[in-house]
Amino acid sequence: MAFRLHDSDDLGDLAEINVTPLVDVMLVLLVIFMVTAPMLTQGLTVALPAAEGRSLELASNNPAKITIAANGGVYLDDTPAGGANLEQTLGTMLRARRVKRALLEADKSVPYGRVVAVLDVMNRAGVEQLGMVTQPRERDGRSRR
Repeated sequence: MAFRLHDSDDLGDLAEINVTPLVDVMLVLLVIFMVTAPMLTQGLTVALPAAEGRSLELASNNPAKITIAANGGVYLDDTPAGGANLEQTLGTMLRARRVKRALLEADKSVPYGRVVAVLDVMNRAGVEQLGMVTQPRERDGRSRR
């Protein structure tokens, strides 16, 4: 707010800074930062299994079927193909048959690490296209089986 002390005064206008809008803006910014700061630090820590290879694409046209049963057994077209060492069993079977397209069907109770291990062996064995078999859901959210 500007004002004169006296009409005959030569000091001129005195200017004062109105700090009320500045304080209002700073308080609004403080509240915004206080609300958003906790959202920036939330997250999940997940230990993901390691796998080497390139990305896999969708399978089509008479693919081989690889099944991972609930007990962890691996089957290639209903033939047992894996135990502890998947590279020697499943990998050699895939290379011998020259499988380029495959469908992966895994039980929902199979651990994620087991599925990734099978995917890694498939990728290193030369499987170029992959389709994941899933169970379709009803409209109410339940599975059909």
